[in-house]
Amino acid sequence: MSGEFHYNIELYPEDSKKLLLLELEVPEGIKEIIIKATLEPEYLSHEESKRLIKEAIKTYISQGFDPLDIKQVPNDILEKIIRGFSPLKNVVNIRVLDAEGNFRGTGDQRFTKGIPIKIGVCDSTVGCVSGEIKAGIWKLILEIKQILKKCVLNIVVYLHREEITKVKDIILSYNPVVREPYDKSGWVKGDVHLHSYHSDGELSIEELIKFSIKRGLDFIFLTDHNKISGFHTIEWEFYPIYGGIEFTTFWGHFLGLGIKEYIPWDLANPEVGIRKLSERVRSQGGVFCVAHPYTISAPVCPGCRCELYLDYNFVDAMEVWTGSFEMRRFEITEALKKWRELLKNGYRITALGGSDMHKIEDIKEDVPLVYAYVEDLSEESILKAIREGRVYITTGPQVEFYINGHSIGENVDFKEDLILKYSCEKESELKIIYNGDEYIKIPGTKKGAFHLKLKDPGYVYLEFWEGKKLIAFTNPIYLA
Repeated sequence: MSGEFHYNIELYPEDSKKLLLLELEVPEGIKEIIIKATLEPEYLSHEESKRLIKEAIKTYISQGFDPLDIKQVPNDILEKIIRGFSPLKNVVNIRVLDAEGNFRGTGDQRFTKGIPIKIGVCDSTVGCVSGEIKAGIWKLILEIKQILKKCVLNIVVYLHREEITKVKDIILSYNPVVREPYDKSGWVKGDVHLHSYHSDGELSIEELIKFSIKRGLDFIFLTDHNKISGFHTIEWEFYPIYGGIEFTTFWGHFLGLGIKEYIPWDLANPEVGIRKLSERVRSQGGVFCVAHPYTISAPVCPGCRCELYLDYNFVDAMEVWTGSFEMRRFEITEALKKWRELLKNGYRITALGGSDMHKIEDIKEDVPLVYAYVEDLSEESILKAIREGRVYITTGPQVEFYINGHSIGENVDFKEDLILKYSCEKESELKIIYNGDEYIKIPGTKKGAFHLKLKDPGYVYLEFWEGKKLIAFTNPIYLA
């Protein structure tokens, strides 16, 4: 053993949404770094949690197309929801950078629970990066997301000259799932928001691919929280899986789709907004997307709801539909409202949907799929389709939408004689949305044509509903 370092840090509510830097001098010849931590107390009691959760629920259900006053929720149902979120907890994570500033890992669900995190020359725990441990000053960045009551963070760091520590969740060699190349063009379906056990998902990447094939998906993006190291473990794979990060900031979550290299999440902050983070994503040829902007807020899900000012010139896409519609309809319909407004103000921002899958049970019948119109299944072609808005979102039924022969994401010359044609595999109520408002509603339809008489240029898109349940919607056709 070369060294053992102890840190005992008192944390208070005013420390929330702060970064705390610890510097660790690593000498020559170190073969592994072991980090263990506990947070005491980590959890609040149910009684302490109850009032705070109720306030978060109150805000959450007051949005969308059919907002509720919390007084309208029966007490037994409200209590069940509160118990589902209880107990609330203090939330601290750790990010490790080596002597050259390279990302070497995060703690995620292991940190503060006494579960060892290992960074080794040969082996590391998932979420970390193996390789040479260079001498110099390493940075341990404490990401203090939420402190609801005073607590003490106890950290022990061990530096070993031999790689001797056996821990759970070691990164294993990647085993390709699809071993023969294949391709597809036209409308293809995928999921752009997925997590593996390299952050807080339950499945390995191989298991995630196998499950995606079972779902019938043609492509996926792996978007683990604040890291791309899991994607880098894939040496080769013919299934179309592409790199991404869910930037999990203190003030909102954002997806970087189609990126190749690590980008630190804290480039986004209240001082500079999203500009720097978006520019870094775009510099790698990626798409910058706002994720679940109206989801439930702190203290239930600290940092999950978008609280940053957004300059939409730096936004390529918005995740309008995240997860199960039945479970998350308040935030989904609030995002629909916002997206309509942005389109009306001239922003050509592509609407996306994602499962935000962490475990198999997250995939329900009303979780969205993304259909994109592509030349092939290459990353370049899929990202191009997203940027150009050649995308629709559905729980399964395939959709067609044309105006004067032009399809989703395209421009059509604005004139008086506009013929809209549509189809949806499932009979539903069609809502035609024109420049932010409901233009007309057609009940119980699967296919048809409609003559549009519009006064102004702008945009038209379609929504398909079963009662109050959204089953599909398109991106716009633009009237230029």
